[in-house]
Amino acid sequence: MPDATNPRPSSFTAALIGLEHPEPPADVDLFSRACVDQFRVADPTQFGYQFTQVFEPAVLREVALLAGIDYSALTTLGHHPTGAVDRLVDALGRASRMPVVELVWLASVLISVSRFDRVSDVLAIARGMGRGPREVFEVAMLEFMVTNRVEDGRGSPAAFRRARAAALTGEVPDDRVLDACTQAVVWQLKRSEVDPADHEWYLRRGHELAGAPDRVRSASLSAWYRGVAMMPAAERDAERTRYYMEHAHDVASEIVQRNPRSYELNLVKTYYESTIKEHLHVTGDLDRAQEAGFALVALDRVWAPSYGELAEVYLRAGKPEEAARLYERAAELGPPYYGNHLRSAAQCREKVGQFDVAVEYYLRLSELAPLSEPVAKAGLAAASRISHPSIRHFAGVLEYTAGRSEPTPTRSTDDQ
Repeated sequence: MPDATNPRPSSFTAALIGLEHPEPPADVDLFSRACVDQFRVADPTQFGYQFTQVFEPAVLREVALLAGIDYSALTTLGHHPTGAVDRLVDALGRASRMPVVELVWLASVLISVSRFDRVSDVLAIARGMGRGPREVFEVAMLEFMVTNRVEDGRGSPAAFRRARAAALTGEVPDDRVLDACTQAVVWQLKRSEVDPADHEWYLRRGHELAGAPDRVRSASLSAWYRGVAMMPAAERDAERTRYYMEHAHDVASEIVQRNPRSYELNLVKTYYESTIKEHLHVTGDLDRAQEAGFALVALDRVWAPSYGELAEVYLRAGKPEEAARLYERAAELGPPYYGNHLRSAAQCREKVGQFDVAVEYYLRLSELAPLSEPVAKAGLAAASRISHPSIRHFAGVLEYTAGRSEPTPTRSTDDQ
């Protein structure tokens, strides 16, 4: 059984803390490779910083907790253990003198490693300086990314409104407009973060641009197809969902054949992640969901969430012990979503009557989140089933918190 209570040092942790990753590359997940490589090669004087995935602040908090680093020092860049972070600190000191394009670069790097506390100040400067449509568009899209992760999207409608106005000038590259269309479609479905009139425009414009693929970068086109597939998926239209998903896969495969970098491979990875959800929630075909899960793990064997995705398939198939082993493997690999994976493993072990193992996991979670009422309640219930000595511990936590609790361990999101 994997040692789920003691996650090993991971490339993800190294990338999020120091914008570096260890060698050899085979032990580095696709996100970390792409994140670090983009920082190394991106030109601060050019727009177009490439994101693979953007994580919410809770993930950085979990990383800090597991690494034994003060979270406030990490998020404000008071903790800068590498030359890469030193470069960010130096850039922040010059932010008031930077042109907008460099401010967009700086904000993009900070977002890529979840340093949202410093991003808002940078974007405030950029927004006050931005004059041209491209500048307005890029700042607006970064403001969307921040409000989407930090404020439950409260500022998203305004950000999409500004981005649309800039796009209507015709001075924003088509691939960037298509990127915005994808985000508008996805987040209107997930959380209604776009005004209806703007959403209608983004949806129509996205279809127009996808109909002229020679005008957009292939990566933007693959993401569009995967995003727009969510619309028929929400209506349980399996045929239409698969139609868009096949287009997403074909475009991503062509890209990887031409340039198999981590960024391009991540397009294939996100296709498999979406395919799992397609078959779990639309077709109900667990065999095809499992097939996608195997492909996902094979593509990125050191990426913890991949094992969690496959575990969900086994759990849906009524195989909690197999699911438990996969959640434990995910937890052993560490963040992101270590707490969620360990808690899921505990719940699976309870399903097969292994309450002693479940209690061990709840105790570990209680160490990480001492005032978490949900963890204490789950731990107390499991401990009570076997009269485990930890009953007193969990009961004491519940008595102390008495309605005031801290957030439970982070949960996964599938946004980019």
